[in-house]
Amino acid sequence: MKKLLPLLFLLASFSIYGQNTLYFMDRVPQNNAYNPAFIPDLKFHIGLPFLTGYTANASNSGFNYGELNDFLDNLEDENYNPDDFINSIEGKNKFLSEASLNILSFGFKLKEKGYFAFDLKANNILLSDADPEIAYLLADLDDIPSENFPISIDEMDIFENNNISMGFTYSRVINKNLTLGIRPVINFNAIGIKTSKINYRIERVEFTEQFEDFGEIYEYTSTEYNKTFSGDATVGMPVEINPDAIDGNELDLDEGLFPEDWAEDLSLGELLKNASVSFDIGANYQLNKWMFSASLLNLGTSKWRNNAYKLNGEANYEEGTIYIKEEDKIEIGIPTKMYLGTVYQFAPKWNSGLVFNNTFYSTGSKSTATLSLNGHIGSMLSTSVSYTAGYNYDNVGLGLRLRILPGTDFYFVTDNLIQLINYEKAYRVSAAFGLNISIGAKDTPAEIEEI
Repeated sequence: MKKLLPLLFLLASFSIYGQNTLYFMDRVPQNNAYNPAFIPDLKFHIGLPFLTGYTANASNSGFNYGELNDFLDNLEDENYNPDDFINSIEGKNKFLSEASLNILSFGFKLKEKGYFAFDLKANNILLSDADPEIAYLLADLDDIPSENFPISIDEMDIFENNNISMGFTYSRVINKNLTLGIRPVINFNAIGIKTSKINYRIERVEFTEQFEDFGEIYEYTSTEYNKTFSGDATVGMPVEINPDAIDGNELDLDEGLFPEDWAEDLSLGELLKNASVSFDIGANYQLNKWMFSASLLNLGTSKWRNNAYKLNGEANYEEGTIYIKEEDKIEIGIPTKMYLGTVYQFAPKWNSGLVFNNTFYSTGSKSTATLSLNGHIGSMLSTSVSYTAGYNYDNVGLGLRLRILPGTDFYFVTDNLIQLINYEKAYRVSAAFGLNISIGAKDTPAEIEEI
């Protein structure tokens, strides 16, 4: 369990659109997730249910998996000072994980100038911005030396948004230079959490008790951990909050937020009743052998009109109160993403591309830039080799699309090939993979034929 916890911390949830390397791979129709103006170089595609694509990304700013694993392994060593590890983390520790499972997708050409695509996805994003001592929460408290208590985590921010999305993409060639695209997305919101300045403190208390056995008095020492927390939270849920946890307007977190067996009892109607709409927009402009592209994704917010709550207050084992209030509506944002790209077609089947991405999170923005070489060999193989700046120096990426059966393509893409292989030293890992049935790919890109 001790070795499992840090791996879960870094990799348990994964990424929405985390692979810049996929951006210019036009034979992989999933790249229109970055820009709805991208028209796949295909007549038709369908993603096999639950096999059509999984995109994964996790990053942690203060420490990697190997460093955290060493920290947990050495806590019981009397000669080890865990505060050395904690003090080596500069500033706040920022953890990000995003996930997108493509449940079903398909698309087809509309005559010669349009393309329609549909996708159904399950998505999750989790962010935390916390003091370095959050690493202690991944350990067994009994393993932490007594002199390292109390553990205090001040002004921690947590954000989570879990939903099922249904997107309808329409791309249209306006003229030989300009292509536009729009994607309205219906988000069926399940779980949303947004906190503000959560303070969490753990104190270790030892006390001695006596007992008598056959006339002899014995003493033993016990340890308790008093946990205190305070702050505000906005919470959206797919079901009503656990009624056993509510007494008037007070909340007992020991009872748990969710009712027992809530997942088994969750109906489709309950899952779909908190719906909201967002939009993705994009444009491409062709100029001789150059193409310029821009897109904005996730323009909108997630809304809960049912099972929406506000929590605030303070609680510990002896006193304090968490107050709960049911709201008519709450909103929890979806991180907006901006992509700017340019590609130069230097040969009929090969091009070089540069894409800039900025994602606007509630805790600040994150920018990356990726330079790539992209091409294909007939209808059998597409590839991309890339380098991404904005993280560590070893972000060499690789993308492959291989026709494994007639009309059936397997694809795999990562921005971080070296870190994916050497995951113990990785601060960020990403991967996307899946199967598509694709029909109608040409040997020469359409844009070259128009020049």
